[in-house]
Amino acid sequence: MFNPDINDYQLTSIIAECCGGVAVVYSGVYKPYNQNVAIKRYFVDKDKEKASLIQQDILTRKELQHPNILPYLTSFVYGRELYVVSPLMNLGSCRDILDRHFQEGLPELACAIILRDVLLALQYLHKQFYIHRSVRASHVLLDTNGTVRLSGLRSAASMMVRGRRQKQLHSLPPPDHDNANLMWLSPELLEQNLKGYDEQSDIYSLGVFCCELANGAVPFSEVPTTLMFTEKVRGSRPQLLDCSSFPEPLDDGEMKSMYNTDSGVGDSAEGVSRLRAAYARRKLSDAFHHLSDQLLQRDPEKRPSATQLLNHLFFKQIRRTDFLPSLIGRVKPIKPDPDDISALLLQEKISEMEIEKTTEWDF
Repeated sequence: MFNPDINDYQLTSIIAECCGGVAVVYSGVYKPYNQNVAIKRYFVDKDKEKASLIQQDILTRKELQHPNILPYLTSFVYGRELYVVSPLMNLGSCRDILDRHFQEGLPELACAIILRDVLLALQYLHKQFYIHRSVRASHVLLDTNGTVRLSGLRSAASMMVRGRRQKQLHSLPPPDHDNANLMWLSPELLEQNLKGYDEQSDIYSLGVFCCELANGAVPFSEVPTTLMFTEKVRGSRPQLLDCSSFPEPLDDGEMKSMYNTDSGVGDSAEGVSRLRAAYARRKLSDAFHHLSDQLLQRDPEKRPSATQLLNHLFFKQIRRTDFLPSLIGRVKPIKPDPDDISALLLQEKISEMEIEKTTEWDF
């Protein structure tokens, strides 16, 4: 049991700023157990909408318990700042890993392990009548034990309304600071018509995430929002890039065309050339291509469920002895930075805090 007492925690360094500057994540140690944790510090101020989203994230995480979903440990409030404690996933997010170490995408076996574990999380969520609505690389966290956990539950929606299960939902997930989440959303969710959407929209998002993992780039990232919406509704979709789908020679315009509107790899001539060579000399398995095609079906009724996908041939390559951290060995775990001035100043500040015992934040 983790106590909601800030004095039991030692902050060690800043990991990242997130949620459009609304929050900062610190690594820390829970001193009674000498256990590494992540502490997310939210600057709530007076924005009731943001406060509601944060509360939704915490309440959902408290309700849902699964090995592949980031758990909630405890939280405490000081003034208009909220501190939320979670286990430290010390390899960071898949997006961090792609940006820093694998711009050309992760090895196929690493993709298989991560996708399997995210599917296990989605299978559980869907059985609990939840739709995640924000499956993306920045919300999939890894650690050196080989654990894969899905986060980002502030966008999740329950299909249970007043005790009755709804067949479809119609509302958009809450917007993030730059509307980036739209790139992962399914066509039926974006359409906002009377048909609505269900848990199969998560399967489409998993397909976009699949291409993000394998290619290193975020699909649709360079396409204007309105064009991205139109292309998705028409059935255009990202694809895995290798020697079969991306043959040499191609110019930059042809590369974007092969990727169905956007490769996501940027317009830098040097960057395009380097990635072109990486894609052209690799061959991804037929099973991987088939999985991607199944996930990204335009018609949600043609997409397999999470349970069905876990039996896909693509995942048969995973052996019990396969260990994810060894497959991405160039990624180093997060280490405390004793010279992190921001963490030191905050630690000094919180050592003088009197944590509120009663608060409007009733979790």
